[in-house]
Amino acid sequence: MSEPGSPQGTAPAAEGVMASVTMAFNLGVAAAQHDGTKSVAEVAKELKDQIYDQLKRAYGDQVQEPFLEANAEYFTQIALLGYIVPNVCAYDEGFKSRLFELIERRLKPQQQQQPPTPPKSDIIVP
Repeated sequence: MSEPGSPQGTAPAAEGVMASVTMAFNLGVAAAQHDGTKSVAEVAKELKDQIYDQLKRAYGDQVQEPFLEANAEYFTQIALLGYIVPNVCAYDEGFKSRLFELIERRLKPQQQQQPPTPPKSDIIVP
């Protein structure tokens, strides 16, 4: 098994985190399609509750509560991008690709500092 921080140890983790980012973003897009009459604040609370519940089910008592809360907040921010962006501008695949590239670039330094996460979640904690 690779050491965390080594190229072999971080590549799968990075892929997992980006898959989680994509899922969170798509969760927001789905909310925009179904909850078009709700305020951003209402949707933000619903998304955060849903994401927190997923993290709690996946990690349970394996991580401390502040860690779950911080990660739920982060993925909620990503989900809100998915909720807000389609309402603000026209869809553009290049914009979406660039956005995800920038998110990944932001995550790389953080992943190098993190211990490996348990591999049983749909949402990977960055």
